[in-house]
Amino acid sequence: MNTLEDRRDYFHKRINEIKGLSAQKPQGAFYIFPKIETDKWNKDKDFVLDLLNEAHVLFVHGSGFDPEYGKDHFRSVFLADKKTQKDALNRIENFMNKKI
Repeated sequence: MNTLEDRRDYFHKRINEIKGLSAQKPQGAFYIFPKIETDKWNKDKDFVLDLLNEAHVLFVHGSGFDPEYGKDHFRSVFLADKKTQKDALNRIENFMNKKI
């Protein structure tokens, strides 16, 4: 449990440090549902595809879970070790810095 909480806390902290993204801390799940806080993309699906193609980080678009409540969000698990998370989050941060 401590390992999962540590990974959750790290991912949550880092995602909220990235300009244009925000997220609530999950309380009982192993995934996080960040919000895309910019109008650079018309759809969250466009955001995750751009991120995949340019930064090589894969997420699921939020509207795939619910068209209304998932709009402008994406979903990620935070089960990966911190080294992998750090690499992915650095890629996301670089991507966002270039885009907004």
